[in-house]
Amino acid sequence: MTEQTLAPAPAPPAPVQDPAKAPWTTLVVVGVAQLMVMLDSTVVNVALPSIGAQLPAGPTALQWTVSAYVLMLGSLLLFGGRVSDVLGRRRTFVTGLSVFAVASVLCGIAASEESLVAGRALQGAGAALLSAAALSIILAVYRDEEQRKIALTAWSGLGVIGATIGVVLGGLIVTAISWRWAFLINIPVSIAALIGALRAMPALRTGNGRTLRLPSAIVSTAGLAALSFGLIRLHEGFGDPTAWSSIGAAVVLLTAVTFMEAGRADPLLPLHLLRKPTYWLSSVGLLLVAAVMISSSFLASMYFQRVHEMSAFVTGLSLLPMGLAALVVAMVAPALANTLGLGGMYVAGAALQLVGTGLLATGSDSVALTVVALAVIGAGLPACFVPLFGIGTSHVEPEESGVGSGLLNTFNETGAALGIAVIGTILMTSVDSGTAAGDPVADATTAGVGNGFLALGVCSAAAIVIALVLRSLTRAELSARP
Repeated sequence: MTEQTLAPAPAPPAPVQDPAKAPWTTLVVVGVAQLMVMLDSTVVNVALPSIGAQLPAGPTALQWTVSAYVLMLGSLLLFGGRVSDVLGRRRTFVTGLSVFAVASVLCGIAASEESLVAGRALQGAGAALLSAAALSIILAVYRDEEQRKIALTAWSGLGVIGATIGVVLGGLIVTAISWRWAFLINIPVSIAALIGALRAMPALRTGNGRTLRLPSAIVSTAGLAALSFGLIRLHEGFGDPTAWSSIGAAVVLLTAVTFMEAGRADPLLPLHLLRKPTYWLSSVGLLLVAAVMISSSFLASMYFQRVHEMSAFVTGLSLLPMGLAALVVAMVAPALANTLGLGGMYVAGAALQLVGTGLLATGSDSVALTVVALAVIGAGLPACFVPLFGIGTSHVEPEESGVGSGLLNTFNETGAALGIAVIGTILMTSVDSGTAAGDPVADATTAGVGNGFLALGVCSAAAIVIALVLRSLTRAELSARP
């Protein structure tokens, strides 16, 4: 019998990972954080009546519970992008996340209306750092074209979903527990994201020698804050002198910073990007779609609660189909982008919004029709946000991904503030006019909601024009590639 030596079989070769591909753990961390930030921009809306009754808080304080967050978020996004470019993207992300978490605790334990508004302002500041760094991280980490497309789809889709389900979650929390948990629920999410960032996210350090450009940063932040404040004050009516004085001051300050930054080799305000048609058209498109998203949920909430006397929880459930439609489209967004192209996908999304807002502009008294039309609008949201962020960031270099993405986000937040200011004023004016003519409050509110959606229909029609131009430009760029 011949003895045989049994040698171990050679191990199969380890799979070779494409060095250009980055792991998805970073996307999970920034995606969860972005979901939380956008959810917090709307979750408090349906909690306001409970806050007013239990804290207690007056109408002005309740308005600033929402407005303080929007004001700080909108005014600090551009500077937050610069901070991430200069001091490091992960460091900025972690700092913003920590500030957001601490502010959430302060809001949840607030014993007075002043402390609640202060906490919301601090939340907005943390959200600005976090959100500006998050998009910058995605652009810096995912350099492979296919990976970047998927990452931008997930990031923008989660933002849409967070904003649309915020009212649903807010209604559930207020009904089942307490309005305080609308803020305290952020704590475990923030801790999980913080651990994930420290353990799985690359440091993404930037080059030396760059500065924060504080003089320009102070002027630009003051200008954006004045703009946000003016838009918020428009809730008092289009004739409010304080609103227009603030907007005028914003124009002066932003014009000044434009001259301060012109010709700079390393600018805070990336004016060279605004000279690219695809970038500035994407910026305007983001302004329009953000106005439609925030204003649609605002008008629907007013309609369900004031016309049909629904509770906060039932109102949230009525808005759930809007969020589910956005979720479904966000999940298939990469396939849609491959089939239609980013420009074609944006055309489809803007068309869906036009159909939905057009249906609601009729001032219908049907709850079922309203829910269906909101779902159509919801389906159009990720179909707009995904291509706009994809096209807008396509020409942003990695070293300026912070300010490039920060400016896009600034247009996004400005659109939300502008939408609420204009649509809220249209609704208020319509209701006042109707009740003065002797109409019941419910009928006047229905007519006002219809007028608000008519204005959003005009925004959607303008978006279709922009979408067609962007589709033409992106097709021309693809054709020009070797």
